[in-house]
Amino acid sequence: MRICSCFSSATELLYALGAGRSVVGRSERCDYPIAVRRKPVVVRSRIASRRLSSRGIDEAVQAMRRRGAHQYAIDVALLKRLRPDVVVTQELCSVCAASHPEVLEAVRQLPSRPTVVSVTARCFEELFDSLELLGDAIGRSKQAKALTRRLRQEAHAISDRSRRARTQPRVWCAEWLDPLMAAGHWIPELVAMAGGRDGLGRAGEDSVRVPWDDVRRYDPEVILVMPCSFSIARTVKEFPLLTTRPGWSSLSAVQAGRVFAVEGAWFHRPGPRLVQGLKLMAALFHPEAFPAPPATHVRALG
Repeated sequence: MRICSCFSSATELLYALGAGRSVVGRSERCDYPIAVRRKPVVVRSRIASRRLSSRGIDEAVQAMRRRGAHQYAIDVALLKRLRPDVVVTQELCSVCAASHPEVLEAVRQLPSRPTVVSVTARCFEELFDSLELLGDAIGRSKQAKALTRRLRQEAHAISDRSRRARTQPRVWCAEWLDPLMAAGHWIPELVAMAGGRDGLGRAGEDSVRVPWDDVRRYDPEVILVMPCSFSIARTVKEFPLLTTRPGWSSLSAVQAGRVFAVEGAWFHRPGPRLVQGLKLMAALFHPEAFPAPPATHVRALG
């Protein structure tokens, strides 16, 4: 079987199911596990994100939406040469990955008609639905069910331990820094499972812009800085977008030294690593109950 994955979460699911060798094409954002970086890139963003500021990226995305333009370019000629049997897409976010209509448009141009599989999770439980749907589509149902059981067990163990904590800190998951945004979809669920309270995000819904005055009134006790698709290094570089805001130093999280840059891929990709992200959250919310997270995936910002 030959599989083309059009977004990073699906790629991680495919490798977790043992189907990495079957992946013949990928999106430029498919960078984990490292082995996938050797695969041909079929999908590229039309926005040069690395050269733009957070505000610049947001403005470019909004401008493309107003024009009705696709944010991603699909190399149809390469797709034809790769001859995939299965193309995996999503219907959640047209900013993080090629949209479902874009992929269908490209597939219609192929001489063969590969099966198009859409795996879309809006909440934590739907991760497992996506996993089993993908497993069924590629003939790995048994592996998908086994992985689902293991991930559920790990998540439940972390959640049960977190519930025994004496406190539930107020948490802000800063998904974007200019404009300010709070995380949505499965991330507020992860916060609750890790023993925290997310009063700014909306579980199961899109991330939302938040006025700075709302953040100050909420006064988070823990801040996780996690701009979508950013490395920790880039997050640290853009951190002054927060520290220069009026009243920043008076926030409870800042006063307590509980502001952290985290590895965004552990949280924004609904794949197997979400459980690692859950464990990282629990360790930051309740350091007395969990071992310290790996230094490579979190950095204290003060």
